[in-house]
Amino acid sequence: MSDCAKIQVGEHWLGGAVGEHPTAIIGTIFSGAQRFLEDPEEGRFGAPEALRQIERGATACRRTAVPYLLDVVAETPRAMERELSFVVAETSLPFLIDASDEAVRLAGLRAADRLGALGRTVYNSIGPDAPDEELELLARLRPAAIVVSTMDPANFGAASALEVLREVEARLSPALHGRLLLDVGFLDEASPGVSCRAAQELRRSAGLPVGGAPCNGLQMWEDLKTLGEGAFVAALAATLGYCAAFGLDFLFAGPLRRIPDVAPALAAAGVYNRYALVSETGRRDLSGEHPIRALFGATP
Repeated sequence: MSDCAKIQVGEHWLGGAVGEHPTAIIGTIFSGAQRFLEDPEEGRFGAPEALRQIERGATACRRTAVPYLLDVVAETPRAMERELSFVVAETSLPFLIDASDEAVRLAGLRAADRLGALGRTVYNSIGPDAPDEELELLARLRPAAIVVSTMDPANFGAASALEVLREVEARLSPALHGRLLLDVGFLDEASPGVSCRAAQELRRSAGLPVGGAPCNGLQMWEDLKTLGEGAFVAALAATLGYCAAFGLDFLFAGPLRRIPDVAPALAAAGVYNRYALVSETGRRDLSGEHPIRALFGATP
């Protein structure tokens, strides 16, 4: 099983040999679909319910030893600052700064610096067309990790993703090259198999952790959603476990409320990957929290 660079974000490690570290799960918070978000423009939200959902996810991930990150989504700089201040003050979790607007992402990066939280910050995301201001601030503040969006829908695959990465690296400070996480992209409802095979190849070629958001495709799957919430969550858990079995390092699970239901699927895949790694290599020097310990009390 191929190795890649290991990147630390907060208390979690991403990368290494497949099976060395379990796949991290990312839950989205403060998206428009969440009822506790009262005013997305101002970043006003129901703090008790937001914290309850965070803690439910944290408990499930702690019990299964699945690395857990929050995807902090905001629509305005003011909203981003309010949301990050809450996450930093109320949790010790790593988090992603996520926004479609570059100005909002930069506001989040500055806020993370001001709050002393860059060591648990993942910047999401940059591509070849990132403006100079964005790349310069990243080089100056240096978050723990930076997501590179490598998907080219017109030329999907590992080769084109590697080209995108090289374009980004050519413009980005070399000091940040070892902090890059590669988002391979998922095209539609039926694409996880194609995307995961591309991710495996990209991981081997680039030597960097790879992941993505298969939850986005499932949200587009209208016929699946007609089966009800329980069936949808079961399919989401199966999809995340499937992707983790390919050795992807991080996966977006969608809304935070679903984390307790899908974390066991990632834990199970983590057990299978670790067992395979030990069986194939004989390595028994692996340390740290891992699902194989949490769910078996074993030592591999």
